[in-house]
Amino acid sequence: MLTKDDTPREYTPRAWLVIFGAFTCTFCTVGFMNSFGIFQEYYAQNQLASSSTSTIAWLGAISILFLFSISVVSGAMLDIFGPKLMVYLGSLGTVFALMMISLCQEFYQFLLAQGVLLGISMALATWPMLALVGQYIKIKRAAAMGIVLAGSSMGGVIWPIIIDRLLKSPKIGFPWTMRIVGFIMIPLFIFTCVAAQSPDASSKNVESGEKRLEKEESKLEEHVGQHDRKAQTLALVRQPALQLLCLAMFVIYFGMFAPFFYTTSYAVEKGFSTTLAFYTVSIVNGASFFGRILPGIVADKYGKFNCCILATFSAGVIALCWTKVTSVAGLILWSAAYGFASGGILSLQQACAAQVATSGTLGLAIGSVSGSTALSAMANVPISGALVEKYGYLSLSLFSGISLLLGGALLVAARLVQNRKLIAIV
Repeated sequence: MLTKDDTPREYTPRAWLVIFGAFTCTFCTVGFMNSFGIFQEYYAQNQLASSSTSTIAWLGAISILFLFSISVVSGAMLDIFGPKLMVYLGSLGTVFALMMISLCQEFYQFLLAQGVLLGISMALATWPMLALVGQYIKIKRAAAMGIVLAGSSMGGVIWPIIIDRLLKSPKIGFPWTMRIVGFIMIPLFIFTCVAAQSPDASSKNVESGEKRLEKEESKLEEHVGQHDRKAQTLALVRQPALQLLCLAMFVIYFGMFAPFFYTTSYAVEKGFSTTLAFYTVSIVNGASFFGRILPGIVADKYGKFNCCILATFSAGVIALCWTKVTSVAGLILWSAAYGFASGGILSLQQACAAQVATSGTLGLAIGSVSGSTALSAMANVPISGALVEKYGYLSLSLFSGISLLLGGALLVAARLVQNRKLIAIV
């Protein structure tokens, strides 16, 4: 049994390097993806002015599809080959995609560069780093995942401001805006690549000759363990807890991102200033930053599924109150509340996935849960736009809130199959 003195040992300097490397990775990938609302508005007024809003929205939808769907493959590859190759390719591909976007003029060019290439590259960099953190941190894992995913929230705050300021500068323009963003990401990705090293690889660098001999003697046991990989994978996939968790996240993602993308347009429709409307995105992401860290710290003590359920139901109720916001103060408070609650979902879903996995199937578990959200996350963008255009924001509020509440009910089922006691740390 671990004592209090044993617990902090997993947070070694090497582990902290991986955590911060994953933080900078999510800052550049998911954080940049959170700023798509700015591109939606800019493209509609410039390069893609002849295209409809719903057509432009597919750029963000396709990139989200690849970002989440590739997670299944990258997670499984991490368990087999390690993180380095995928993180290197993903980092290089992301910067290259940004450079290609700077040259785009036609819709199909944006679709290939910003939709397909950027989405695939970000997925290859992001998910191996998330799973790698789980390999280093096993006890206070939810807190570590929260810190890492807070990077995407910080990116959702900073990238929109940077991009907006650059686009509005007449001396810079769109092409150099994208190139500058790529140049900013290069040193951040270099740090991520340096940190992308599995626990076994890092231990090999410092082990003594005697330790190497010990490892040689245990090779037979490891060889036998490799034959057990298929059995572990099948056991993981057949777990009711993982199946219900995947289904819950699939339903939740149908409506969770609608407020992230449409608070700006809602504020404009209600007659608020365009400056305030623009900063609602930063408010949501800023509150999400704390929502990804604090619930993770609490979840390590009171249960990851318990806290994720609470965050999901809270976000659902807040989403249902969306159209009741009619004042500046109300909009700010609502944006902050929703950002905090939804941030808890985003950070705890990975911790919940890691809880039902073994060390040998951690990448596959995180990849499966993330991959299960691919289609619903993609569908969320065009569905939300269609609802607003045809029925108004009340329909979007109901759609978002009901999706979250239904997903919360499925999370309750996933928790109960692990422990039927109402008061239990799960």
